[in-house]
Amino acid sequence: MSKKRNILIVINPAAGRSSYGKRLNYLKGRLKDAQMDFELFFTEYEDKGKLIDTIKNNPGIDEVYVMGGDGTLNYVVNEIQGSKLPISIVSNGTGNDSVKSLHGELNFEKQVDIALNGVIKKFDLGICNGRYFVNGVGIGFDGEVVKEMVERGNKRGTHLDYLLTVLRIVAGFKEKMLHFSMDGKRYQKKILLLTISNGTTFGGGFIINPFAKTNDGLLDVCILNEIVPIKRFWHLPKLKTGAHHKIKEAEFHLASNISIDMTDQLVAHLDGEFIGHPPFEISIEKEVLLVRTPS
Repeated sequence: MSKKRNILIVINPAAGRSSYGKRLNYLKGRLKDAQMDFELFFTEYEDKGKLIDTIKNNPGIDEVYVMGGDGTLNYVVNEIQGSKLPISIVSNGTGNDSVKSLHGELNFEKQVDIALNGVIKKFDLGICNGRYFVNGVGIGFDGEVVKEMVERGNKRGTHLDYLLTVLRIVAGFKEKMLHFSMDGKRYQKKILLLTISNGTTFGGGFIINPFAKTNDGLLDVCILNEIVPIKRFWHLPKLKTGAHHKIKEAEFHLASNISIDMTDQLVAHLDGEFIGHPPFEISIEKEVLLVRTPS
């Protein structure tokens, strides 16, 4: 039997609307069987500060379970920063990309097993303009995709919605000039996409940075330079497998500090959340995220 712990389950009821009730009941049953204490915390739109206040007012809480998608995980990570509370991921969102780089288990029941019996490991976190990210920051056509999903009120849409939006935007997107620096070295490039990541995967399965590691103290940077529209559809499936590292238009870098100059021509997302235009100051903080992983 697992050691008794006091768990705060953070639930995003908007993520996986049709499944979260059944999954929550399963999770509660498993926790009761393990004789663990738990409380529920439901997220709301723009509820910054409420989670950390709840934790401060309940000093017995010693672990957080995140029941949602990448956005919910990002919210939790930014709320509990500095509290040293371990996180267990019990996914219930549409993307769930962050967990693929942290421990890779997507099956919900197996995730619950990990939450109950796994070991705690340390992972890095990226920081963009003072906000933590687990997975990464995307600038370029993927930022436009997230922006449009938000404007349509469909940020939580299906994976098919996302893919159709990707196809339409990538067909008409015009590369824009971006000025930036990596570890002090200046660059000026016309980009289709620039992704700065701690993890490998974005958009529900696009392996943008296939070589990224979440505990190496470095940020992985993928740049897609100018690609004529007709070739984009030929190369797009390679983003699903990570094979785009073989094409001449792609380049990859490692860096600790990245500065993106101001521009109103490009928009960005952070862990799938729209964050608007640069400028951005991006860095990495080593081994500050505690996550339960398979033992």
